[in-house]
Amino acid sequence: MANPSPYYAIQPSFAGGEISKSVASRVDLEKYQSALLLAENAFIKPYGGIYKRGGTIFCGETKFHDKKSMLVKFTFSSDVCYTLEFGDKYIRVWKNGEYLNIEITTPYTDNDLSELRFTQSADVIYICSGKYPVQVLTRFSETEWDFSEIELQSSPYEAINGDETNCLTPSATSGIITITATKNTFKQNHVGGWIKLLQEMQGTTVTCKSGTSESIRVGQTWKIITHGTWTGSVTVQYSLDNTNWKQLRKYTSASDFNATESGTVEEYSYLRLVVEITGGSCTADLASYPYTHESHVQIAEYIDEKTIKAKVIDALGDTSATVDWNMGCWNDEYGYPYCSTFFQDRLIFGGNNKNPYTIWMSKSGDYTNFSVEKASGNVTDDSAISVNLISRNLYKITHLIQGQDLIILTDGNEWIISGNDIVTPTNITPKIQTSRGCNNCEPQYIGNRIIFIQKRGSTIRDMGYSYDSDNYTGVDLSLLAKHLVKDKVITDCTYCQDPDSMVLFTRNDGVILCLTYNREQEVFAWSHIQTDGEFESVLAANNSNEDVIYAVVKREINGEVKRYIEKFSSMPDSENAQDYVMLDSSKIYTFVEPVNKISGLDHLKGKSLKTIADGYCFEDLLVDENGEVELPASCKNIVIGLPYTMKIQQPNFEAQMRDGSMQGRSKTISEVFLRLENSRGGFIGGDFTEDRMDEIIFEEGIDVGETDLYTGDKKIQLPAGGFNEDGRVCIQHSDPYPFSLSAIIRVVSFGG
Repeated sequence: MANPSPYYAIQPSFAGGEISKSVASRVDLEKYQSALLLAENAFIKPYGGIYKRGGTIFCGETKFHDKKSMLVKFTFSSDVCYTLEFGDKYIRVWKNGEYLNIEITTPYTDNDLSELRFTQSADVIYICSGKYPVQVLTRFSETEWDFSEIELQSSPYEAINGDETNCLTPSATSGIITITATKNTFKQNHVGGWIKLLQEMQGTTVTCKSGTSESIRVGQTWKIITHGTWTGSVTVQYSLDNTNWKQLRKYTSASDFNATESGTVEEYSYLRLVVEITGGSCTADLASYPYTHESHVQIAEYIDEKTIKAKVIDALGDTSATVDWNMGCWNDEYGYPYCSTFFQDRLIFGGNNKNPYTIWMSKSGDYTNFSVEKASGNVTDDSAISVNLISRNLYKITHLIQGQDLIILTDGNEWIISGNDIVTPTNITPKIQTSRGCNNCEPQYIGNRIIFIQKRGSTIRDMGYSYDSDNYTGVDLSLLAKHLVKDKVITDCTYCQDPDSMVLFTRNDGVILCLTYNREQEVFAWSHIQTDGEFESVLAANNSNEDVIYAVVKREINGEVKRYIEKFSSMPDSENAQDYVMLDSSKIYTFVEPVNKISGLDHLKGKSLKTIADGYCFEDLLVDENGEVELPASCKNIVIGLPYTMKIQQPNFEAQMRDGSMQGRSKTISEVFLRLENSRGGFIGGDFTEDRMDEIIFEEGIDVGETDLYTGDKKIQLPAGGFNEDGRVCIQHSDPYPFSLSAIIRVVSFGG
C-alpha cells in the first residue's frame, strides 16, 4: 500500500557529475547524492548547477577536408589570442573566429600532428616534433609571421669520441671545408648536425723591434716581455677576426721601464704588437700559452662514410688532425627533441630517438646556446646542462612542464627537478615521483596541479605536490566515470578557466569529455558533448573576460566529409531566448527588413535545420543545393543551425530510512520541482522512452514569438509510470533554447 505522505527529496547539486552504471549502486559514496547517470550536451558549474551547453558558430572550413588538423593557441596578450590551424604541411592563422588569410608552410604532415609540442615565450613559439629540427614561429605583427629552424649558437653534444684511432682532419679553418675521418664515421642523416673539435694548440711567440708584428692566436693566457733601453711606446692590440684591431695594453718608457705582464682573454683572439721607438732600442716578445682550442662545424653535405663538407661556425685552431671530437646530439640520424619548456631562465629540451631520457638545458639567459664553459678549470654555473633520467626502464620523455619544479612526464613514469635551489651543472638531481606514464595528449597545468592522460589514453589523472608524503602524487579523476573512457583514447585536451573551470578532452570517436575541475572544493564533475559529426580537436583561447572554446569538427555533408572550425557560443545573462545560440554549426543573421529566405548555408547543404527567428522556433528546414533555406515567415533576427539534444538522468533515488536503504524498494515519482534559471522547452519522464516523456509546459497559451525565459521553481506532474525500484528523473531537451537547472526536487511515494 502506497505511503499516503510523500517524501520530498532534493538534489541541490550536480557537482558529482556523470558516473558509470557500474558504480551507480555505490550509495555509500558522498558524491552519489550529487551525481548523474547521464549528462549529455551539458556543462556542470563548479558550485553545482547544470546547463545545456551553448551551440557552435560556424567560422570556416579547414584547408583540407580529407586530412585532420589541430588547433594551437598563440597568446599575444590577456585580451588577444590567435588560433593556429595546424594541418598537412601548413599553419593558418585565425583570430576571434576569422581567418586572417595568413598561411605558413611547414614540414609537418597530418600524421605528425599528435607528436608536436609547443612552448611560447613572448612572440615566439618553439615547436618540437622529434622528427624535424626544432622550429620557431615568430609573430612580428598581425600580418607578418615567420617560421624557421632554430638558429643555435652552440649545440649539445654526445660523449667524446672514444676511438683513439679515428681522427678527424679539417681542410681549412674557416668557410666551407672538408673533414676527413680515419674510419667510417658519417651517415647521410648526419647532415644538418654539428661536430665539436678539440685541437691542442702549441704556444707561439712573436718578436718585434719596430712597427707592427705578425698576429698570434691566443686561447687563454698571453705574456709580454720587453728588453732594452728605449723611449717610446709598445702596444698590445687584439682582434676577434684578425682584421679589426683595438688596443688591449699600452706601455711607455723614457729609458726607464721594461714591461713584463701576463693576461687572459675571455674568447679566442688574435694579438699583435705595435712598437713605436723614438730613442734607444727595444725588443718586445709576445707569447701565447698552449691551450685546447674548441671549435664547431655544421655538416652541410655527405660525401661518403669518411668524408663530409661542413660549414665552420667558429674558426678552427689549425688544420691538424684530432682524435678529440664530439658528434652533435640532434640530427636526422639521432632525432630531434621531443618537447621543450622554460625553467629558471633556461630553454629546456627533452629526449630524442637516440637519447629518449635525456634533458638538455641551455645556458642561463641564453636560450640558443648549449655550450659548456670553464673558468679556472671548473665548469661555470651558467653553462648548459645535460642530464639523464636514470631508471631500470629507459622511458621516452613525452612532456616538460614548468612549475615551481621542472616536471618531466615520460611514457612510463614521472620525475621532477627541484626548483628550491638554482639549477647548475653541479647541482641537479632528477627525482622519480610516480610510475604512471603519459601519452601524447598535452597535459594541463592548473593552479599547482597537472592533469594528464596515462600512457594507454584511457585514464585521466591529476598530480601535484603533497606535503604529507613530501612527493608528487594524485588521483584517478576518471575512476567513477570509466564508461566515458573505456576502450577509448583521449587525443586532445584544453583548459577553459572562465567560465566554470573546465578541462575538455576529445575522444578518438569524436566525443568531447568535459571535466569541471576545482581541486580546492574536491569538484571533479564529468559530462560529455556530442554533435552531428565528430569533434577532432579542441582549444580554449582567452578573449577578454572569458575563454572561448574552438573545435575542429568533422561533418558529413551530402555524403562528403567536411572539416570545419567552429566556436562554442557563450551563455549571456539574458531573459530573451533570441540572445542565445543553441544550435550547432550555426550562423547568425540580422536584417534591416524581414526576409523569408536566407543564404550562405553551403556548409550544411542537405541538412535539416532548426531556427529561432524573431522568437519563432521553426523546425525541419532543409538546406537546398544552393545553400539556401526558406522560412515559413519573414523575420529579421535569425539563428539557424543543427539541433542537438541535452540529456540528464538522475541515479536511483536513495534515502536512509529507519529500517535501512531505499534500494530494492518500490517507489514512484509523482511530481517534480525543477529549479530553473532562464530556461524554456524540454521533456521530462521516468526514462527516455518517447511515449513516457511529457513536454515541460512553461505557460499555457503562450503567444507565438514570445521569447521570455523562465526563472523559478517549475512544478511538473510526471507521466504515470507506476512503481519501480529506480525512482529516476530524466530530462531531454532538443529545442533551440537555453536550459539551466539548479536543483531537482522529487516527490516520492513508497509502496506499490
